[in-house]
Amino acid sequence: MVTPVNQLNNIYGYLRVSTREQVKSGVSLKVQKRKIKKFVKEKYNREVTEFFIDDGVSGTKALLERPGSKALTDVIDRYDVVICTKLDRLSRSTSDLLQIIPTLQDIGITLFFCEQFGEMPIVYPKKVEKKGLRSRFDMNEMANQIMLMVLSAVAEIEHANICDRFDDGKLDWAERGYHIGGGVPYGYERKIEMHGNKKRVKLVPIPEQLEIIETIRRLHKRKLGCKKIATQVNSLHNGAEMTYSRVRRILARQYQGMHEAA
Repeated sequence: MVTPVNQLNNIYGYLRVSTREQVKSGVSLKVQKRKIKKFVKEKYNREVTEFFIDDGVSGTKALLERPGSKALTDVIDRYDVVICTKLDRLSRSTSDLLQIIPTLQDIGITLFFCEQFGEMPIVYPKKVEKKGLRSRFDMNEMANQIMLMVLSAVAEIEHANICDRFDDGKLDWAERGYHIGGGVPYGYERKIEMHGNKKRVKLVPIPEQLEIIETIRRLHKRKLGCKKIATQVNSLHNGAEMTYSRVRRILARQYQGMHEAA
């Protein structure tokens, strides 16, 4: 069953992109919005009432904990239509979907994933046979629900793989001496290099600061405290400007064999 056009209330689009997905043109907010607008125009010959957006938000985060989807659930009403491009834009969590889908059914909205299911709605208002009673769960809807759960499980696996690939990529760049985020480590400076059309930050050693780090390590092995180390470093190295907190960070925090920013 699809909501008749004359019963339509509002048509909402929901867009989401995570920080890690920003570079993928196929999931960008602009692309999602264009596809939803096209779908609505072709199916209903109408414009989208409003778009709700979660920019830089993971699909594993619960729907009601995201500002965009929370705002959407606050306004939807019976005979409203909600459209996402794909299931993983709404959620990558099977358990979250199992909770939200019955809620959407009870509200009485129509839900489309226009890229995966086309004009076949996953959720739609159920017929009311008698006062206070809904129709039985029909076979078409049941098939959609089963497919929904399968795709949701696939989305969870895909998310885990994306995280693994992302972390492996970070490790690979770090091992080659590139900076992958955060403050520049003490003892190094930034050098921008181009790799294709992407900028990468190379960490270039500063010999004078590396000497200071070696002095700090040597004094630390003699069981000196951070305050005393800072005092001695400043007396041994002109212009070191070492402080208690900086010494502490240099000694306590390391990343890929290099000291973090101090």
